[in-house]
Amino acid sequence: MSVTRASPSIVVFSGVDGVLHDPDLPAFTTAAAALKPLAEDGALVLCSGKTRAELELVRQKLDLPHPFICEHGGAVIIPNGYFDFDVPGTRSVAGSQAVEFGRAYADVVDILHRTADRLRIEIVGFSDMSIEEVATECHVGLLQARLAKLREYEEPFRLVDPAPAARSRLFKALDAAHLRGRLDGRFARAGAPVDSAAGVSLLTSLYRRAVGDLITVGVTHTTPDDNLLSLVDHAIMAADDAPGEEAADVVDWAAAIVDRVKELRGKRTGSGSVAAPGSR
Repeated sequence: MSVTRASPSIVVFSGVDGVLHDPDLPAFTTAAAALKPLAEDGALVLCSGKTRAELELVRQKLDLPHPFICEHGGAVIIPNGYFDFDVPGTRSVAGSQAVEFGRAYADVVDILHRTADRLRIEIVGFSDMSIEEVATECHVGLLQARLAKLREYEEPFRLVDPAPAARSRLFKALDAAHLRGRLDGRFARAGAPVDSAAGVSLLTSLYRRAVGDLITVGVTHTTPDDNLLSLVDHAIMAADDAPGEEAADVVDWAAAIVDRVKELRGKRTGSGSVAAPGSR
């Protein structure tokens, strides 16, 4: 997968945690092929609670050379040389530059455990678990579990006693310690009070600096008031995954993105101008 100078006229920011579960599934090969037309003048930025390592694997499987946002906005990861100008405030990380919004993982783990101990609430976090235990609890393979444990900004954890009252007490105490607790499936997560919005805003400004006129599209699997949707020109909404049902299909996700981009290209060509921000 080669990284080239950023020159898209359409940038799609997509939440993917309801879609991209197992990169080893054959459907990922089909989805990668379906996304090929996007490369003409588009970029796809993945926004996820997954780690940088997990998303690097996903990008490889989908043949995506673009930046991404990991750990619920903990950092924006920009491949080296992607923009033809220096991005300020970055940290070098394995062939990329990270713009960090989250708090260091070691600090998050320390504060989380000290806070839980003080409240006498027993918790088990990823930092306490082996790769095998993460694989078992999350129903994933060992490779995925290993990548999921390479945390940099957030700590997934579960309460041994999952009573709502205990969780509420812990979340309030974390808030007082300048962290945020959030529910995320089987696990809660502790990290800095950030989300993908800062990363989306940063990347939008960088793309506009690089190419000028730009259309932005948001793909979300949450609710219409999702922060992402307030930052983009157009939206693709998908229903939440129902408990106990299979997640949204990765091939359908890819096709929906490409179809929307094709539609926007047609409108732009027909009107001779870029759609105004805020249109849907």
